[in-house]
Amino acid sequence: MRTSPRIIACLIAISGLPVVFGQASAAAPGVIVDQKACVFGQYEQQAGFTKKYYSKEEYDAARSSSRTECSKIEYMSDGLKVVGYLVRPRSPAPMRYPVIIFNRGGFLDLGKIESFNLVDFIGFAERGFVVLASQYRGNDGGEGHEELGGADLDDVSNLLATARLLPYADTRNIFMYGVSRGGMMTFLEMRRNVPINAAAVVGAVYDLASFGERAPGIVAEAARLIPDYPQRGIATLRDRSAMDWPEAVNVPLLVLHGENDDEVPVTEALAFAIKLSNLKKPYELVVYAGDVHEVAGNRRERDDRIAAWFKRNLR
Repeated sequence: MRTSPRIIACLIAISGLPVVFGQASAAAPGVIVDQKACVFGQYEQQAGFTKKYYSKEEYDAARSSSRTECSKIEYMSDGLKVVGYLVRPRSPAPMRYPVIIFNRGGFLDLGKIESFNLVDFIGFAERGFVVLASQYRGNDGGEGHEELGGADLDDVSNLLATARLLPYADTRNIFMYGVSRGGMMTFLEMRRNVPINAAAVVGAVYDLASFGERAPGIVAEAARLIPDYPQRGIATLRDRSAMDWPEAVNVPLLVLHGENDDEVPVTEALAFAIKLSNLKKPYELVVYAGDVHEVAGNRRERDDRIAAWFKRNLR
């Protein structure tokens, strides 16, 4: 007995996966072409950062959560297979949930999404959000080459296309959340007028050129990813620095920063907030005394505040 394509499509739709038939469909932006259950690993095998800020009990609870579903995905972006994550609430009844696009920090393997991030994503799913996140092209087995805010911006934008293919995603309510370099990506997406309701940034990079003065080795390595850096130099860093174009912030913005951030000084977050104030942009700034770059010491309150900010901006 042969099963008709119509029946197969219905079965895939019931599973919550985008329907893909043929090469043309598979190449469409945002289409998920591979999906596997997340692999966390044992708590004892995790790095010191995870063990410092995440207890074994909450780590294991996230790994075994029956209220959420965590998947590692490959999705299409500019004809490339890019690796990312999809975390969603489980519900016995058909429901649509608001979407958080998470933008990771770092570059290449530095700062890529790890198990502790998945614990955070599951926390957001338990608060009633779908989370979509990219490793950016060329990373974690994905195709292409990362450009540190160049063509890899499409890897973020195309997650919105992924959301539109998910029957449980409420695409009237899409939000963006970026950490460190991910904050830079969030600002760049706002400058491209990507349709989001609101945004949150944690330890954001506001001024890439100033970051280069503080950490010349890291930025020199990162700059190798920028295709036109050899020709344009610091101008390419200014292109990626929201401190130079704060007017591009076009949605309510939550700014969270650790007072003891040793990568981006809190004074940059304060300077950026002053610019937003002068432009009468809607924003909220919270500085966490004694906390670090990721605001990890207050991460539960951090995530509660981010979720509340997004829910405040639901349509």
